Order: sequence, then structure tokens, then C-alpha cells
Amino acid sequence: MTELELMQRAKMYMDKLAQGVDPISGQSLSDDSALNNVRLTRCFFYVADVLGRVISNGGVIGQRSGAARFVITPEQISRVKIMDKPIRITEFTELLYQAVDDPEMKRPSVKKITDWLLAKGLLVKKNGVDGNSHRIPSEQGIQMGMSTRLRQSRDGEYQAVYYDKNMQRFLLDHLLSIL
Repeated sequence: MTELELMQRAKMYMDKLAQGVDPISGQSLSDDSALNNVRLTRCFFYVADVLGRVISNGGVIGQRSGAARFVITPEQISRVKIMDKPIRITEFTELLYQAVDDPEMKRPSVKKITDWLLAKGLLVKKNGVDGNSHRIPSEQGIQMGMSTRLRQSRDGEYQAVYYDKNMQRFLLDHLLSIL
């Protein structure tokens, strides 16, 4: 039995004791049983709650230290499924995250990728009517497979950048240098 399974069993026992049930027999505890004492019942609820939090944390006691920075191997890059339809950069980074399949790792940085595209001249900054700076494809970026679509947010309309399958392949081919 794994450590996590032991914790789950212990939590089940604590839950049953807290509810006034013998965890072995399933019978209700008698009112005069020491295990049915109000102070012990509160203790059982508390311990069950703590065990529940540890279990939901993957068996780690306390909070996890910060997630590991995103790293991807060439073999994992080869597993990334390029989409036929144009997708947004957030969808692309989600495909990367799924290929790595490590919940302990941070998600890939959209900013790192778009900053790299800016440095390569494939994206340019443009001030919108709202006064904020937006990133849109340059002429070269459009030729390579980037496009924009008008989208609506709670703050109004904006130009969303989409990456076709050629651009997704380009990003994958350069991913190790981008990250």
C-alpha cells in the first residue's frame, strides 16, 4: 500500500470516528464510549480535515514550494500536436504543457514566446484606441502564418493574434531557443 493510500484509509477512519461510527465494524458507537466524547469527535474532524488537505496536495505535507520552471525536451516537442485550425498563443502553450505532462511544472510563458516574436520582427507593438499597447503581426509575421481576428472582451473589442499550423511548426522548431 502506498503512502497516499495509507493516508486515504486513515482519513476514512477519522471521518467515521468523527461521525460516531466504528470504522472497523460499521456499527454506531455507544453514547458512553470514550470515542464518542465531544472533544475527541472534534479532534477526529480536525485530523480528517488535515489528512484531506495533505491528500489533495498529493501527499505532501504543507504547501508545495513554487512550481518548477517550464522545461521541454526535444522528444516532448515531437509529441506536440499541431492544430489544423489557427489557434491563439495561449492554446499553443497549453499544447506544450500537455506534451510535458508534469503538474509540478509551471505553464510555459506566453510572454517569453511573444517577446521572442517581437525581437524577431514577427510581432510589432501598436497603440490601440484604448491607449494600450497591443502586439499584432508584422507583414513578415502575416506571411509566415499569423493573422488577427476581432474579438470582444468585457473591456471592448481587440485584435487577437492567431497562429496557423505553419507558424505553430515554426515555433516548435525554435522552441528550445525561445525558452
